[in-house]
Amino acid sequence: MYDVVVIGAGPAGSTASYYLAKEGLKVCIIDKESFPRDKPCGGGFSTGLIDEFPYLQKRTDDFLKGIAKIGVLHSPNRRVVLQGKVDMALTLRTDFDNVLFECALEQGADSCTKTRAKHVKFHQNYSEVILASGNSIKGTVVLGADGVTSLVAREAGLQRRWPKDNITACRVAEVPATNEEILERYTEDLHYHFFANLGGLPGYGWIFPKRDTINIGLGIVGTHAQGLPRIFNSFVRFLKHERLLMNNADLSSAKGALIPTGGPVKKSFVDNCLLVGDAAGMVSPLTGGGIVFAMRAARIAARVLLSALEHDKLKENSLWRYEQMWQYNFGKDLKEQLIAQKIFTSPFTDLLFEIGKRDEQIQAMVSESMVESSDSELDIKKLIIRSLLVCLRGSLGR
Repeated sequence: MYDVVVIGAGPAGSTASYYLAKEGLKVCIIDKESFPRDKPCGGGFSTGLIDEFPYLQKRTDDFLKGIAKIGVLHSPNRRVVLQGKVDMALTLRTDFDNVLFECALEQGADSCTKTRAKHVKFHQNYSEVILASGNSIKGTVVLGADGVTSLVAREAGLQRRWPKDNITACRVAEVPATNEEILERYTEDLHYHFFANLGGLPGYGWIFPKRDTINIGLGIVGTHAQGLPRIFNSFVRFLKHERLLMNNADLSSAKGALIPTGGPVKKSFVDNCLLVGDAAGMVSPLTGGGIVFAMRAARIAARVLLSALEHDKLKENSLWRYEQMWQYNFGKDLKEQLIAQKIFTSPFTDLLFEIGKRDEQIQAMVSESMVESSDSELDIKKLIIRSLLVCLRGSLGR
């Protein structure tokens, strides 16, 4: 029997497995795919993540596909463009997730890939994961890192189903490009772009230029996402018209994905079970980015489980420390970004951009919020106060 059975080998599951196995615990990672595998995603995150998780530093050549230095934000009416200098690391999720997975295995974690978990049974002193094959894997604890449609969340009674207005439906393509085509459109600083409320729909579009690909994506809140492929094609035509994308761009890689962007679950733990990453809704409601939050939560989960297993305290009254710790670490950031999401998907978004173009500090604040930053999160109160100040100055003719 394992100490911990981890379902899902993405950034959350592999990071938790790395830290648990490193401390000598018996860990098994279950994933329905074989690695390396593709994952529809923008593939951008704060450069600070690599310093925050030092074991990644020696593997950067295996996953880093450039550093984009300037964020460009486009208003819904496309009349206002804001810019800010904020570094964003770029990767392909195929490479990044595989590195994380390999790091966990190097520490001694076992893996069971290309295998789907069908059920989780919670017994008094252990848990049992029933596989599609009919076999089962037993462990003292189950860690649910199995994404937005989490089996663990459902069977633990923590999240049955996300409401449509708490989900963002995305379509993402990784477009092959030559270095010349990339530099011509995005310069050596690799300007990356965000587009607010495409077609008047609540959501966002993005372009992340990488070493030899251009990542294009579109996310629309679930209640408005009907016809997403058609909206995505319209977005692509717009990018070509604006010379941000080649006319002969190969979009055959386009895939769909769902992201929980309505804030985290109300509760992320029960007896002998924790949720991490997308399974727990640990995703930026503003941008859909979740890599940083997933990895931070995974590290916290490993720390809590190490202590809980050592002292045989795996009931809710001990595991609540996990939620307390991740809430302290980044819970406020998620709340701030949820408020920002509601503001930036409101009818007042164009007005906010008009205000922002008059003030470099507002531009810097908003630009920072568009990257999964480890040190600069969006302060909504400060942003609103600053916006009101700019309006007041304008009315006084200053």
